[in-house]
Amino acid sequence: PSLLVPAAAVWQSKGRVLTEAGRQLAQPQEKLLAGLGYAGRLFPPIAASLKTARPVTAALDNEEAYVFLRQAAPLLEGAGFAILVPPWWNKPGSRLGVRLRLRPGQGESQEASAKSRLQFENLIKFQWELALGDVTLTREEFATLAALKAPLVEIRGQWVQFDPEQVEAAIRFWERQQFEGELELSEALRLGLGAEASAGGLPIDRVDSEGWVAEWLARLSGRETLAELEPPAHLQTTLRPYQLFGYSWLSFLQRSGLGSCLADDMGLGKTLQTIALLVHEKEVSGVLPGPTLLVCPTSVVTNWEREVQRFAPVLTTWVHQGGQRLRDDELLQVAASVDLVLTSYAVLRRDIAVLQRAPWFGLVLDEAQNIKNPDAKQTQAVRSLPAAFRIALTGTPVENRLSELWSIMHFLNPGYLGSRQKFRREFGLPIERYADEQATTRLKTLIQPFILRRVKTDPSVIRDLPDKVETRAYCPLSEEQATLYQAVVENAMRELEASEGIQRKGLVLSMLMQLKQICNHPVQYLHQSGASDTSELEGRSGKLERLLELLDEAVTAGDRALIFTQFAEMGALLHDYLPAALGAGTLFLHGGVPVAKRDALLARFEEEEGPPLFILSLKAGGTGLNLTRASHVFHFDRWWNPAVEDQATDRAFRIGQRRNVQVHKFVCVGTVEDKIDAMIEDKKGLARAVVGSGENWLTELSTADLYDLVRLRPTEA
Repeated sequence: PSLLVPAAAVWQSKGRVLTEAGRQLAQPQEKLLAGLGYAGRLFPPIAASLKTARPVTAALDNEEAYVFLRQAAPLLEGAGFAILVPPWWNKPGSRLGVRLRLRPGQGESQEASAKSRLQFENLIKFQWELALGDVTLTREEFATLAALKAPLVEIRGQWVQFDPEQVEAAIRFWERQQFEGELELSEALRLGLGAEASAGGLPIDRVDSEGWVAEWLARLSGRETLAELEPPAHLQTTLRPYQLFGYSWLSFLQRSGLGSCLADDMGLGKTLQTIALLVHEKEVSGVLPGPTLLVCPTSVVTNWEREVQRFAPVLTTWVHQGGQRLRDDELLQVAASVDLVLTSYAVLRRDIAVLQRAPWFGLVLDEAQNIKNPDAKQTQAVRSLPAAFRIALTGTPVENRLSELWSIMHFLNPGYLGSRQKFRREFGLPIERYADEQATTRLKTLIQPFILRRVKTDPSVIRDLPDKVETRAYCPLSEEQATLYQAVVENAMRELEASEGIQRKGLVLSMLMQLKQICNHPVQYLHQSGASDTSELEGRSGKLERLLELLDEAVTAGDRALIFTQFAEMGALLHDYLPAALGAGTLFLHGGVPVAKRDALLARFEEEEGPPLFILSLKAGGTGLNLTRASHVFHFDRWWNPAVEDQATDRAFRIGQRRNVQVHKFVCVGTVEDKIDAMIEDKKGLARAVVGSGENWLTELSTADLYDLVRLRPTEA
């Protein structure tokens, strides 16, 4: 292929051998004629050139040159010929196309505030231009060229294609397309990022923008750095640098009227960044223009309520949950008076008729993978809610799941990725079935402005994180748990009234043990046989439900986790249940495991391909172990002794650990777990040292104080 011999050199050769560039070619003239004869069958002008004794060229007119380049050349290549075409052929801009020019609307000055001009309903001026190569054509110039009826045209020394199909498309473009007008920001963004490859049947060669529109597109596409906001003054914590950027990014898209997906890794503070956005908006406006509706799984509603109370008491909240929740106009009246309404996906689906009537300022979906099925009634209900801005929070990398991606993006920015059918045709099938790199690159370009994902292994994030991040996982009791809990408390209180001394202490400790078991799972308290059957465990424990959600996210991210419980029975239930529920290998270490097997379990977990989950009873696994493969530690139930829990956590957080460790401590809200956890954290009322001495201090409380500690608070349950 690298040896090119002109035909004239072949005819000038003597004998049956041609020597060229150190190589000898046998029978060159016969080979040239044979090749030209075969090519002449596919392209007649070549055959005509063979009428001369020594053909060296085939002269082509404009039409013939176009037919050769467009039709004959591909056929000849298929037949084994190498074809050298002009360098301008098939290059972008070598044929008829269109360009789009975007600019601010008239009267919008550079001094206008970003908040006033970046609104979803704002319009951007646009102008389409017809272009041939680097030359922009007026309608008159196009008409002159079209009248030539020449498929190849030379303009200013540059040859370009002018094929009949495109001429017809251009004529239709002139007739049907609105060449000047206004676009919504979302449509301008689609075109600016290349969501559409063509317009009116003509390829879009280029999109140019001016003024703040150019700056806005540059920031969205990442070509320019986003300016960070100041931390909100009323936020009761310090934002880490990556969280400051995340909240600024959310605010930028919110002010643009565009939906955003914060897909940070588990434990990086998606909740805090969202709260910071709402506090910032309230500080800027003095009062929020309307309430924000936050939808999350049932097990997370209380987490959100506690986090808002902890970090942003300036925000007023209302929990729309439970059988006694407000209905109809009562709900609308309360919603209008608060900043944030918290509810679950299940309640939203049931109450969608009234929720659609509220003037929502914002709509936030936590664990947005709950709308991954676009046909589900839950997804359709969520999409039907009107809101000035929308945010999706998920720890799952949605860019790797195309069907989920479309559903979430359709919620955030309806229509941006086109219809489901079009998305599947242009991206789903090419990427998932054929690993099409071009389609993958184009999709990433389109979604990049709307998805922000940071993982704990990012160097910029690692620098910002402490070595150990501790969070509470607040869990509601199921109806069954609440009923059992209340019955145990009432029965114990009656018995305590008639007891004293050692008997009373024994009754108190027994009650506490039963309440802990109920908080874990009714099956553990009832000691039901056959509980390894998943039907016996599902839907009965708020704590188990929340554990599954968090473990699923951790396992999906490729992380490993230690799960501590003080009850071997509960550990056995989890060991039977988790592998089937999550499809993840699970180990279990308790006091009854022989030393040899214990060592084998530890070694197995630390292997490169070891199982991701390790359940340990607190006494058996609390000391003497080194399990640095784990980056998550779950305290399923609480020892009520910070030193014991910290010692267990240090199985993962110790020398040799090269990752940040996330510690999750489970608390059933409205229960004794909640009350004692608050005591430990606040260090008020009872000294931490006293609380940390075990549970004996509880036996010394008066019956009235004890009841206040263990009673079920139904408003939080």
